[in-house]
Amino acid sequence: MKTHGLLLALVLCLGGLTSASAYQLSPAGTSFERRLAQKGQPTGERLLGKLVNWGVGSFGSPVHEEITNRSLDCEGDADICSDPDWDPAQAYILAGVRWNDDPPFRFESSFGRYSGCKPGETVRLVVQPECWAKVFLDGKKRAKRGEKLDAKTAPLLVRSHFGDMQFLHAMGAADGELPEATRARILMWAEFTWHVATKKIGGGDIVAHQRHIAGIVDVFGANGWSVQDLFALGNPNIRKPDYLAAVAFGSLFHTVQDSFSRAHVKREQPVVGAKCEGAAGTFAAPGRVKEFHSYAHQDADLHSAADVRAAFSAHWSSGKPTAVEVGRSLAEFYGRQAPWSEVGPFIECLFRLAPDATASSAGDYAAD
Repeated sequence: MKTHGLLLALVLCLGGLTSASAYQLSPAGTSFERRLAQKGQPTGERLLGKLVNWGVGSFGSPVHEEITNRSLDCEGDADICSDPDWDPAQAYILAGVRWNDDPPFRFESSFGRYSGCKPGETVRLVVQPECWAKVFLDGKKRAKRGEKLDAKTAPLLVRSHFGDMQFLHAMGAADGELPEATRARILMWAEFTWHVATKKIGGGDIVAHQRHIAGIVDVFGANGWSVQDLFALGNPNIRKPDYLAAVAFGSLFHTVQDSFSRAHVKREQPVVGAKCEGAAGTFAAPGRVKEFHSYAHQDADLHSAADVRAAFSAHWSSGKPTAVEVGRSLAEFYGRQAPWSEVGPFIECLFRLAPDATASSAGDYAAD
């Protein structure tokens, strides 16, 4: 790898990736994830990855990991909590939490839009960092131009951050999307990931064939992806059923966590003593959703400021239930492999709409 390539990748990250995540992640990944990703990686690529990850990491903070670890009752260092020797399940759940911000994808051999991208090879931040940075920044520019970014026009990374799959972050696909539409896609994803997490849907099953889940064909009908393709592309280390289940659960964790960030969702103040009606158990109900924001016209710095560690005690943990408390309830369901018929009403409660809920917009985070 030539020196100018290393510098270019570092500059790309320093200049444009500080808002790449929702509640921000440690961009370098956990030590466990880095070990998985770097197996067989050439020395030059490892060096580039370290430089790029340093550039992103200068601005990020591992809050998603912290919320997850607290929900799973691990109060130690992030690398300790993600160490498979300490708890294999937690390590893969954390890998799933990271998946929403860094989903694996690959380009076909005919694709030549981005220099530095290797056709046919999996792209993730820790594997092809220069390619990842270019694709991300291009998606950001396309979104600001108002382009439609879906399965026909954009890779998974771009769809998840700027396009039709922003529901992974509890956000609308574009300004003007009705709250009912955003909520429906969030519930679709929750049901799908729960069925994978409880092994009702297996790794070899085709995602778009799960027609019993309303709306899944609209998002995945243009792809022939299996569940394994979606969650474990290019990484055979996580294809075992238990590991794949944990990754799917981690992805659901991420979506729920994001819904408690003000840069993503505007909620009413929770009503003291209010419970989730229809859900088994006595779960505290969060404030109802007044608006799912969309990212395309938000100011990146304002968005990021709402998602860093310093904001955790300021508003992520305010009110009852907190993101951590909701995570503990989900972890209890997952631990006993509760059926969707029991979990579904709880998830629906987390995303109840206020009577005056409005269509998606940048909210209070609009760029000038």
